[in-house]
Amino acid sequence: MGKYGGKIQDLPVIDPGAHMLGGEKRIVFGPERFWPTHVMRCFTLKPGGVAANNHHPWEHWFVCLSGKGAFKVGEETYDLEAGSWVYVPSEIPHGFWNTSETEDLVCLCTVTKEGDQDPLAAVRGC
Repeated sequence: MGKYGGKIQDLPVIDPGAHMLGGEKRIVFGPERFWPTHVMRCFTLKPGGVAANNHHPWEHWFVCLSGKGAFKVGEETYDLEAGSWVYVPSEIPHGFWNTSETEDLVCLCTVTKEGDQDPLAAVRGC
């Protein structure tokens, strides 16, 4: 990995927290990596993996890179595949999961720096 570029898969795996079962988290950009105000995380959910339904005071910007899944925002559920995007307003219950039996679901999720925490451990949590 170079000073200003590299592969996401070469970044260290970070504990995604209790809200994510069967998943991995890597920080692509954030306060420690070129972006002082936001955090872009790369989540990988294995087949059957789930990011539990939760809500909190920060918004999300979400892009699917590969795999198949679903993302529920409020009462609406969106199918995920490469190129899909989802916006999550603050305080709206949401969660996502891998619907494939064989492929990983890989996505980028950006939040403000305050939002890079386990939402189930946050005061307002689930």
